[in-house]
Amino acid sequence: MTEMVAAAPPTAASRPTEPQRRGPGRPRHADTEPRAYRSALEIFGRRGWSGLTLDGVAAHAGIGKSSIYLRWNDKGELLLDAVRDLQARVPAPDTEGLGIRELLLAHARARADLLTGAYGPALANLCTAAAANPDVLDEIRKVDLARGMCALTEQVEEAVRRGELAPGTAVGPLLEAIEGSILVHYLVNPTATVPELRAGLEGYVTALVDHQLRTLRRQPVPAQP
Repeated sequence: MTEMVAAAPPTAASRPTEPQRRGPGRPRHADTEPRAYRSALEIFGRRGWSGLTLDGVAAHAGIGKSSIYLRWNDKGELLLDAVRDLQARVPAPDTEGLGIRELLLAHARARADLLTGAYGPALANLCTAAAANPDVLDEIRKVDLARGMCALTEQVEEAVRRGELAPGTAVGPLLEAIEGSILVHYLVNPTATVPELRAGLEGYVTALVDHQLRTLRRQPVPAQP
C-alpha cells in the first residue's frame, strides 16, 4: 500500500505575494504645507476670519485633519504662516539707485499687483479682520504691512535728507496715503472688474504717486518746532 506523505506547509518564500493594503484615511502628501497655505488664503479671502477653520482648510486642500492639527494649534497660526509664505514668494522690487519717484512707483506697483492678484481678497480682509480681532491678528497685519508702502520709511527719510523732498516732509502720511489709496481703489471701485483694475494699474499708480509728490512740492512744509 502506498504510504501517504503529508505536504509540507508553505514557506514565506513560497506563499503568493499579497498586494499591500493602504490603511484608512487620506494618503500623505509631501506638499501638505503649501496646499494648506493656499487653501487658508483662499478661504480667508472669501469668508473672512469667522469663516476660516482648520477643518475647512483640511477639506478644501484635500489633506487629512491630523496633518493640519499636527502642524498648527489654531487658525491664527496657520494664517500667519500662510501670509509669511506668500510674502516670501513675492520678491521685493529692486530699487537700488532709484530716485524718490521711481522708488515709490516700484513699490506702489508691486503692492497694487499683489492686491489685484489671486490672494488680494485675503490681504484686503486682513485690514478689517485685524481691526475686529486685534489680539489675534495684529502680528499677521504687521507681517503684511512689512512688505507694503510703510516699509519704505527709512528710504523716504533718506530722500528727505538728500533734498529730493522738502525738509520736514511727513513721511508716514505720505506712505499711508499711497498704501490706503491703492487699497481703497481695489475695494470700492464701483464698476471695474479685477481684470479691468489690473489693466489700468500702471496708469493709476503713476497718477497716484505723481499727485502725492506734486502736492508735497507745491505746498511749503512748515518747520518743525
